[in-house]
Amino acid sequence: MQRRHLLTGLSASLALATLGGCGFQLRHGPKAMAFRTIQLTGFTSTSPLAAELARALEASGVRVVDSTLQATQAAGTEQVPTSHLVFEALRDSRDLVVVTKTAYGQVRVMSVRTSVRFRILRGDGSELLRPTDVALARDLNYNERDALAKQDEAAALQKSMQTDIVNQVLRRLAAIRPEQLSGVPQAATATSAPVPAASAAAR
Repeated sequence: MQRRHLLTGLSASLALATLGGCGFQLRHGPKAMAFRTIQLTGFTSTSPLAAELARALEASGVRVVDSTLQATQAAGTEQVPTSHLVFEALRDSRDLVVVTKTAYGQVRVMSVRTSVRFRILRGDGSELLRPTDVALARDLNYNERDALAKQDEAAALQKSMQTDIVNQVLRRLAAIRPEQLSGVPQAATATSAPVPAASAAAR
């Protein structure tokens, strides 16, 4: 009986080692952010992307505030805390574009597109992350006879891409290190310099 348990344990250990060798990593939950509060600006009041991003940030332990003043009050200080960031949306778009038509003008392929362009500012207004683009697009076969069903499918695609974009934004925010939150130059390292912009596009 003990031999059977020993063999089972060895098999499990070998399986985990194999997965690790293939690049597979077990999830240990979301990475803690270096900042404590963030303000989302530039979005419309009805932006579904802003709403989902705010929920994801709150779930990661970051407090989403409406103003820098609110962040200062939450920190209990007279000056804006270095643990506060501003997410400025420069563009937030969702489009449905005709890609292919028949000779009779009937739509056959639509492109569902979702994108956001943003930058990250420190609490003192200095730029931490330069303007960055995250854009996704998916093609959708279209048929006028199934117009209603295709509208639902397009909406589902946009929702899926929106979640993907939120996850990409969270990964960029999680990459910010504590020493980058201060706009004061450091002698030993240039970590306070703006993070290079990154753009993502997928089809």
